[in-house]
Amino acid sequence: MEATNTAPAPDFSILIGLVSTEDEQRILETLDSLRNQQGQHRYEVIIGDRRNDEVSQRIQAEYPEAVLLPAEPGTSLPVLRTRALAKATGRYIIVTEDHCVPSANWLDSFDAAFRAAPETSIAVGGCVENGVDDTALDWATFFCEYSFFLEPVQEGTGEVLPGMNVAYKKEAFDDIADDVLTSGFWETTLHHRLIEKGYTLYSTNQVKIYHSKKFSLSLFLKQRFIYSRYYAGLRFPTEKRLHRLAACGATILLPPLLFYRMIKQIRAKNRLRKELTQASPYLALFILIWAAGEMWGYAFGQQRALNAIE
Repeated sequence: MEATNTAPAPDFSILIGLVSTEDEQRILETLDSLRNQQGQHRYEVIIGDRRNDEVSQRIQAEYPEAVLLPAEPGTSLPVLRTRALAKATGRYIIVTEDHCVPSANWLDSFDAAFRAAPETSIAVGGCVENGVDDTALDWATFFCEYSFFLEPVQEGTGEVLPGMNVAYKKEAFDDIADDVLTSGFWETTLHHRLIEKGYTLYSTNQVKIYHSKKFSLSLFLKQRFIYSRYYAGLRFPTEKRLHRLAACGATILLPPLLFYRMIKQIRAKNRLRKELTQASPYLALFILIWAAGEMWGYAFGQQRALNAIE
């Protein structure tokens, strides 16, 4: 396996934001997994780093294939990714997170998926599995975020890809303004624009990554509220007060709807029912926080919620 950030140009540029305040060393496992990938794909890793800590120093010393781009604390993940994108030289642009560990054939699978996908396919995404499964809390944090992307996911052309297990052809970013890329997560700000331009998105179970962040209960509750506030604040412009007011009132209906949808998604996978049962008390709490975050976002906007998401 060869890792490079010199000529010839890499096959893949892998963009990561170094932001996690818990399980901070997990990114080292990510980088080790990349070093041990099957196949002979050249790659570079470009890390937008708002932590600038001991792990940053270790990456700089031990992983020469990784380029660190220091950033101010509070720099949002989309901004970190956009800055990393500006440095990317690969044919394909992969986005993942600092707590996600790729499968051993990850790069091979992306390459094979692009070859198998229709010519109109501009992005390929895969499935997400739980890489931290010691406790009911671990399963609950995973289910709350990624139950939709558990294997099996839809095979073929679709409209939904996971934002942290996705690769784009580099031309996907042609004529895309930076403010589109920095205003939110690309699965919400970029993907629909690509579809409007006539491109398609391609999903496959062959591209697998493990979400491997060990959350404390307090951090996950905080992050769930912040992300929900960001999402709700993004949906309607500030001047659409009636829309915001109506959506704010409707959030009272969210908890039962979200819980039903989550259970339905997991049951449709025909697996992990025992883990779902054990995680359900935590999930009920998370969904209440989810609804509260959306209510707050509709009422008061997202403010700087995006900058606090990790």
